Amino acid sequence: MNTPQEELKNILAAINARDNEKFFARVDLKSLMDIGYDEATEVLADNCAKFHKLYPKDLFFKFGSTILRVYNDKFRGVHLGLIKKVITAYFDGSFKDAKTFAETPIKFLAAELNNLLKALRADFGEEKILGDKATLAVKMVGDGSSYGKMIGVLNFVLEFDKCGDEWRLYKIKNVEELVPPILDIAERYWPASWDLGIKL
Repeated sequence: MNTPQEELKNILAAINARDNEKFFARVDLKSLMDIGYDEATEVLADNCAKFHKLYPKDLFFKFGSTILRVYNDKFRGVHLGLIKKVITAYFDGSFKDAKTFAETPIKFLAAELNNLLKALRADFGEEKILGDKATLAVKMVGDGSSYGKMIGVLNFVLEFDKCGDEWRLYKIKNVEELVPPILDIAERYWPASWDLGIKL
């Protein structure tokens, strides 16, 4: 039986090879996305006033935590659907036909995802196994490219669930810690004009 660290190496290899069969065999993407989305929404809402001061031009934080929660609940399916479509375009290679964001937004974002992934390396940290659960610390470090510099360093704590004789990634354990740096990256990267350019 592989350790969680070995399974994560297999996951990263599957991502790099765009092998969706091996990826989905080791990642519970639905749980990863559902839990991450809901936990991130709570962090954003709980810190809404602070984020509004940091990013006053972003209307997402203008109307307060209650409206933010309602908005994210209402558009949950749209947001998660966008992420799924970008992941699909990455794995099927259709991102290679990407043009501008305005012409092919999903493919364009998948191509950007490809560029981001190429600019990162994973440094493995502490692994803890307790029965059918395990956690693994992973530092994602950007290279010297513009994409790598934009990402900088992100520290993940990943949670795995034992499924038979294998470990499956199903949760990011430290969402609260990751929301501020990822939000800052998004605020610097994502132009407001793009919000109106995606049709799902």
